[in-house]
Amino acid sequence: MRRIFKMVVPLMGVGGMLKYIILGILSGGCSFFFIKSVTKAVGLMMSGTFEAQRATYAAVFAGIIVLFVIVRKTLAIAIIRLSQTLFWNLRKEVLALILKADYRQVADRRVEVHAAIVSDVNVLTNASMSIIEFSTAMVLATASLIYLASISVILFLITLAVALSGAFIYHYNSRKNNQYFENGRKLENSFLESLNQVLDGFKEIYMEPARGQYIYNEKVSRVSKDAWHNNTQAFTGFLNNQITGQVLFYTLVSSIVTLFCFLLHIPTAQTVSFIFTLLYLLSATETIMVLLPGLMRARIAGNHLMDLRQELTSTDLNSRMPEKYMSREQFEQITIADLRYRYKAAESGFSIGPVNLEFRKGETIFIYGGNGSGKTTFVHAVLGLILPDTGTIRLNDDLVGHSNYPEYRTLFAVVFSDFYLFSELCLPDNFNEQKWMYYLQLFELEGKVTLENGRLSTTALSMGQRKRLALIAALLEEKPILVIDEWAADQDPYFRRKFYTEIIPLLKGEGISIIAITHDDRYYHCADKLYKMDYGHLLEEFSPVHETRIES
Repeated sequence: MRRIFKMVVPLMGVGGMLKYIILGILSGGCSFFFIKSVTKAVGLMMSGTFEAQRATYAAVFAGIIVLFVIVRKTLAIAIIRLSQTLFWNLRKEVLALILKADYRQVADRRVEVHAAIVSDVNVLTNASMSIIEFSTAMVLATASLIYLASISVILFLITLAVALSGAFIYHYNSRKNNQYFENGRKLENSFLESLNQVLDGFKEIYMEPARGQYIYNEKVSRVSKDAWHNNTQAFTGFLNNQITGQVLFYTLVSSIVTLFCFLLHIPTAQTVSFIFTLLYLLSATETIMVLLPGLMRARIAGNHLMDLRQELTSTDLNSRMPEKYMSREQFEQITIADLRYRYKAAESGFSIGPVNLEFRKGETIFIYGGNGSGKTTFVHAVLGLILPDTGTIRLNDDLVGHSNYPEYRTLFAVVFSDFYLFSELCLPDNFNEQKWMYYLQLFELEGKVTLENGRLSTTALSMGQRKRLALIAALLEEKPILVIDEWAADQDPYFRRKFYTEIIPLLKGEGISIIAITHDDRYYHCADKLYKMDYGHLLEEFSPVHETRIES
């Protein structure tokens, strides 16, 4: 509950929270005064003196009802607005944290982030709509207990003993229920992981349906079965608590009517008032018991959101917005010395290094190597996506460290092998539309896509054309260095040849330095330097092939 209030209070402010508390008290107070007025009226009826005060009580009831409608409607509208504010603020906060986190943090927690936005935020939003109703029921229950004490101290003590017994039973059983809810949250993560596999790998599943059936039968079905059993146990536990509480109250009411009122010689009018109030107390208690499962789930969701927030903010990499950008003219060289990186997934995790590389302005370097040799890992370290364990990176003789990583990363325009083509381009302030038209013609995409207010008319192109469009988008960023990973793999033989023999020289002529991962060995001669990645070690090929090969 504390974490829920920690998330809700900043949205409302202290004044707003006080306003909602007062409205909640007034709502509970209206219910309590209605109960008290009814019990007094019943007492007057039993004594035969109600007729003289009928008009007064009619006015009192009317006033309470009008006040209740006003307070309840005001409170309900406030709750609706609060829940929507909480819903969207939490979503925006998670996305803002993602944008500030480093690459590895987000890549390693994709399922958790998805679950937080899809599941946890909804659970907390629903809980926020229940908090005020929960608080109102608590106010009504407290006021009813106080009123019961004013009627009969002995009956109040008996009632309190029964209530405490119910609270003890609830607390004892709720520990296991909370464990069920915690396990349910983990099972939800497992389901979302399988869902992401189906959505991200649907192309592969479509080609091999057995893979999809395996995920469905061995993962989704098992998770759904476990979740069904787990969640049924959790909600059944709360149902048992609720029924136990009701049984205790019904036993108490029946004992007062049939036994205690006679043993204690309590007048009939007081007994009736006590029973009426007790029934309203039962109603408030039932409301509390019904809302508790949702609040417990919200507590778990709040814990996960807070943990995710802590994980995404506990980064060693400064992920702030860059304060300045380096132009192509300002860039001179990157010097990498004794760079090492090891994956932490296992003690025998794959590692690269030590790697030494000097990359100068205007150079084009190609890197090749077998699958798993460390090419992409090395390039990720050069880009600043991952931080090397040891070694140094210098930009124009200045050491790259935590204080200037954001500025360093702005050197690179990148098209990854698993690139994402955004429908809206990130255009510089000095965007030149003529350059856009020039690149469209150069990459032979004229007539296939247009650009209006930074938005592409379509991204529904072939893979080769989408890669060309992604490269155009990268070039329009006007960055000093272009980094591409297996870019030409999806191009037809004609355009692959054009890229290496015509486009790369043109890009170099624009002052763009190029780092490319490629296996197109017949075009290695187009590079100024050629490197081979072999089991994590970068080896310079001092004699790149200088013979032009014609691709058949």
